Amino acid sequence: MKISTFMLFIFIMQSTIAQDTIQVSYVEPITTQSQNFSLSPISKKVDKVNGLVFGLGHISNKNISKQTINGLNIEANPVPIVVLFATLLTIMHLDDVIKNNKVPDSIKGTEAHYKSEYFDSPPQLTLRGVNLSTGSFFTTTNMSGLNISLANMFNEFKGLSITALCTFADTHNGIAFGMINVNNTLKGSTIGFYNQSYELKGLHLGVINQTGNNKGLQIGVFNRSNSKGFQIGVWNVNNKRSIPFINW
Repeated sequence: MKISTFMLFIFIMQSTIAQDTIQVSYVEPITTQSQNFSLSPISKKVDKVNGLVFGLGHISNKNISKQTINGLNIEANPVPIVVLFATLLTIMHLDDVIKNNKVPDSIKGTEAHYKSEYFDSPPQLTLRGVNLSTGSFFTTTNMSGLNISLANMFNEFKGLSITALCTFADTHNGIAFGMINVNNTLKGSTIGFYNQSYELKGLHLGVINQTGNNKGLQIGVFNRSNSKGFQIGVWNVNNKRSIPFINW
């Protein structure tokens, strides 16, 4: 499954003036600081907040390689409006969406079928603690702790994620509750209507479960695996057989 994120770019301009002699302008380096409270997006001069962050969300900050939050992050960002609008459009044009997003036979069951490539960028934000938000981060994020939101996306997540819609992660070590849970590597459990992992080293519990490499357990109505692995459900499919109830 695919999901896209929003990125804002900050351009820094530096000029030189040539006269009788060459003069090179000097750009003073940005000094960073830590503090106990910050509004978000966090200032480009703050690299760490040990306490509370409140605001509209986080964006990539090219002036600082990484910003860290140790504590509580509260966001009221506009992502739910975008999600709701996209959902309504999808429902209105469901036939076209299914037709245009049909998986080609050439990649069915391959790495490209199950693995998401949206996690190539290094994380700009590290959050250790609790995240309470209406939507998703606007920048690549690693998180350890408790996430409660409408939907969210992480490079690496360790802990418990509770979402109304979905949790997406490159690496997920922990538990996720939500309608949709998608990750490249799962070491833990995902519980929802639809669960997908490229490599499963834990539990899928849902209505529809899919994995490329099953080293754990799938429990659901329909389970699909591109490898062997234990499956319990109404219909189970792996690379060896397709049978009801129990597959291995």
